[in-house]
Amino acid sequence: MKKKMWDTDRQPVLHYLFHQAPVLFMVLDRQGIIRQVNRFGSRLLGSDTAGKPFQEILIDFHHTFGLDHVTACSDTVHLLDFDIQSGNAQTYHCLFYSFRDQILVFGHLDLDEIESLSSELLAVNQELNNLTRELNRKNRELARANEKILALSRTDHLTGLANRAYLSERIGQMISLAVRKSRPLSLIMTDIDKFKTINDTYGHDAGDRVLQGFACLMKTSTRTEDLVARFGGEEFIILLPLTDICEAHAYAERIRLALPQKNLLQNGHPIFASFGVSQLLPNEDSAGLIKRADMALYRAKTSGRNRTVTATGSDAHPSDHLSDSQRQP
Repeated sequence: MKKKMWDTDRQPVLHYLFHQAPVLFMVLDRQGIIRQVNRFGSRLLGSDTAGKPFQEILIDFHHTFGLDHVTACSDTVHLLDFDIQSGNAQTYHCLFYSFRDQILVFGHLDLDEIESLSSELLAVNQELNNLTRELNRKNRELARANEKILALSRTDHLTGLANRAYLSERIGQMISLAVRKSRPLSLIMTDIDKFKTINDTYGHDAGDRVLQGFACLMKTSTRTEDLVARFGGEEFIILLPLTDICEAHAYAERIRLALPQKNLLQNGHPIFASFGVSQLLPNEDSAGLIKRADMALYRAKTSGRNRTVTATGSDAHPSDHLSDSQRQP
């Protein structure tokens, strides 16, 4: 008999034998106990075959095996020819793998056809692997696209800052964290002074440049953990976690004093802004925190603009701190 070597590492072949092959295929342990039976074998011998001794199955079926013809194909694989006496004499093949487990295959097997089938199955398996890689690549692209869409939905298209919707989402989270950790949280509300006049005098394109330049100044003047958002029109909010009212006032003053130094209109005309500052009070929600900063900003506007007012308690009082520079632009 021509010696054949069947590559046992070819998983598609084992898959074929377990699920499709019209032959009896089983795996025995060293003690001869059947551990696995393929689908065809389960239909032939019963679904309870696994766990039984192989010898018991032979006795049940009254088969007599002659295992006199053993041809070694390699150190790990043996090909056996034997007859099963079951009325009409038929020659079956048994492939026996002598490593950890014993694998027996009974049936009319043409090894050339099996090797051809193995090549086809390997090709299919390779194609499936390629499709899986392509699917994974598409999923990664989709995830990046979804991240970009999410970022766009949270971003103000003109300034590149967080928009009001994202501010509403984050402020609740920041308040919850501040309360849980017993740490301060402050908020700055700012508004460009006489912005309507800027638009009317220099045009809306110039107004957009002012908003963009002011946004860039605030972004570069704050920390990574801070959130700078466009609240609406020329109004902006800066959320400052782990920051008390005095520190927040200092942040606002640095931005206020730096703004006129920026030539945002590109004509030498300085831009000014007013600021209102509040710190989270016990049992206060986001609406209360924003309202007190807004009231402080209103006082800054009505007191002459280009200044920072700090809200204390539940309202902004006449005793609120004003910045050193209180000139009206």
